Amino acid sequence: MRQLASPKTLQSKETSHRILTQAMRIFLEKGYHGTSIDDITQAAGVTKGALYWHFKSKEELLKKIVEEFERRFLDGLIQAVKDVRGDIHDKFGKYFRYNAAFSYYNRELCVSFTTLAAELVGAHHGTEPQFRRIYKKYQTFLSRLIRQGKKEKIFKKEIDPDLAALIIIAFHDGILIRWFMNQNEIDGEAYVQTFRKIMLKGLMV
Repeated sequence: MRQLASPKTLQSKETSHRILTQAMRIFLEKGYHGTSIDDITQAAGVTKGALYWHFKSKEELLKKIVEEFERRFLDGLIQAVKDVRGDIHDKFGKYFRYNAAFSYYNRELCVSFTTLAAELVGAHHGTEPQFRRIYKKYQTFLSRLIRQGKKEKIFKKEIDPDLAALIIIAFHDGILIRWFMNQNEIDGEAYVQTFRKIMLKGLMV
């Protein structure tokens, strides 16, 4: 029989989640290098001692955000598409639905990962290999989907799967940031559908 977590354990998890959430928000506002531990503790309403109890450093907070993005978004996306029984239309349909829903309900995680990658990749930061590995994993996943579409004669035979995958990721990152910047002016559903139509039209025979 599964034991219920104690109130102390639940409180600890809630505090850890609050610190991480506020770190994402401040990183978005000030950038990684522009954010101090004091900024995060003030936003989360905790002492430095409480923060360091949960996370050893600002870099550990950054690594946790990156790990959360990979586990919850990318691994979840790959598994969701993998579970689809059908042709490439069905699989890309799932790709768009999962992507849109996850981004909507986890806006700070997705946008903070994207902006942190833009800030730190190429800056010789210690997390750069981790960012590069995750983006490569994303590219490989999309490349396989595009190859399947070519094999099913649904996608154009002249399409380079690896380059197309990179372009889709670039579109996704840019679209995510623009939606974040203009969310009060954009119809989210129409925005996603337009992205889908433009992307698929470029791939399909």
